Amino acid sequence: MLSMAQADASNLPSQSESNLIEAQRLVLAEEKKKVFDQFQTNSKACWQKFAVNDCLSNVRQQKYQSLRPLDQREIELNTRQRALKEIERRQRLSDKTIDSSNDKAPP
Repeated sequence: MLSMAQADASNLPSQSESNLIEAQRLVLAEEKKKVFDQFQTNSKACWQKFAVNDCLSNVRQQKYQSLRPLDQREIELNTRQRALKEIERRQRLSDKTIDSSNDKAPP
């Protein structure tokens, strides 16, 4: 029973970290949506110009430059989430070993 309380207490920080990562993912998705919306608007504006291909090329380049830091942040979030899952997995394994050793102990 004590190990279950310890497991619950250890899950609190990881749960808040997980919630923080999800909140950051939502913000990141919103920022990416803004970039894509701006790309669509700029692409439509290119069709009104004489040099359509050059304009579209510049708009695409601008989109990729805007997405690059967002993609980096997403990679960092993925790395943090993988590390958090690994910590949780190790905690579960250590809890199982503690529980199994308690079950094997003579009364």
